[in-house]
Amino acid sequence: MYMKCRKLLTGIFAIFFCLIAFAQDKKSATIGGSVKDAHTKLPLVEAVVTLSSTAFEGQKFALTDSTGMYRIANLPAGTYMIAFEMEGYEKFVQPNIALQEGMSLGVSFEMIKERKKQR
Repeated sequence: MYMKCRKLLTGIFAIFFCLIAFAQDKKSATIGGSVKDAHTKLPLVEAVVTLSSTAFEGQKFALTDSTGMYRIANLPAGTYMIAFEMEGYEKFVQPNIALQEGMSLGVSFEMIKERKKQR
């Protein structure tokens, strides 16, 4: 009898913790998208995407993959600033991105090559 109760309680706790984890995932938000070269329209691999917000301390980073895509998940609701950077390209910063609970937002950008400095 003790073993049956123990298995039942273990099962109930497992379901309970899964439900808590699922509920937390529904509240968190995600920002993702693609980064391409503005001229060639080809994906930029390993471009740095930086998120900052007053909703959390520090910054969150992502690198684009071989298809130029990035994704940053488990974000709290808030107002964000996103920056795209890559060597040889002009940095771009987009402030005031509003993110709500459970929202999945696409932010893509086409980067412009840096102009060569003339002497």
